[in-house]
Amino acid sequence: MAANEQSVQAHYRSAGLLDRILAGLREAGKDPDAPTVDDLAPADEFHSLGRAATRDLAQLAALKFGTRVLDVGSGLGGPARFLAATYGCDVTGLDLMPEFCAVASELSRRTGLTEHTRFRQGTALALPFDDGAFDCVWTIQAQMNIADKDRFYGDIARVLHRGGQLVFQDICVGDGRPLDFPVPWATEPAQSHLIGQDALRALLGRLGLQEQTWRDVSAPMLAWQDANRPPAGEPLPPLGMHLVLGERHAEKRANSSRALRDGRIAYVQGVFVKPL
Repeated sequence: MAANEQSVQAHYRSAGLLDRILAGLREAGKDPDAPTVDDLAPADEFHSLGRAATRDLAQLAALKFGTRVLDVGSGLGGPARFLAATYGCDVTGLDLMPEFCAVASELSRRTGLTEHTRFRQGTALALPFDDGAFDCVWTIQAQMNIADKDRFYGDIARVLHRGGQLVFQDICVGDGRPLDFPVPWATEPAQSHLIGQDALRALLGRLGLQEQTWRDVSAPMLAWQDANRPPAGEPLPPLGMHLVLGERHAEKRANSSRALRDGRIAYVQGVFVKPL
């Protein structure tokens, strides 16, 4: 494993994560043995804008029953389970973190979605799948940890079936000023590899992917972050991203929100198609 991947694993490592989620379900009055995908959403939609982002991207992609989806950077499997339960997709998740894959698999078992979702540990720089294996490659806020963008997106293009779609939400560099660390995706600068919007669009074009949709969602993202900021001094909800972000969750989210507010980062959503 490359040194950078080991560093990223250290950033995301979270022992006892499943137990914390199950305890949160009990505290929220949900059945931890048979939760619904909606019960889990506050914790397993581990990205900005949460379930709303997953729903928006699914609508942008116009997913259909039986669509073969690869979720690169699948985290705890929230989007995969939503796509399987709502659209009838067949979803394979790949994530660098063994703990995330184990938790995702167990939560799919408890939601009755093991036949339609599966998760495996691996690197996004060498996807262990055949050429053209998927109708849709889906990724939410994973590329920020990857320096070699050409290799990352090149392998995504390889495993896409002709006519298939790359669907994503990501964080891009803003005005070029440095970030304050930690942020949710990085403890230190060496773990963060943001790309500009124009550079990302150009890269995907060079790889032969055709732009279908591109939108800057920074404004609604900031409104969401403001609305979901826990009131000072009040207890945290039983389920939330703080279960994954760890002890420094408040500092990470504050630094990220401040960077978005003052233009140092931007959030984008996109759909690109591999030509027939």
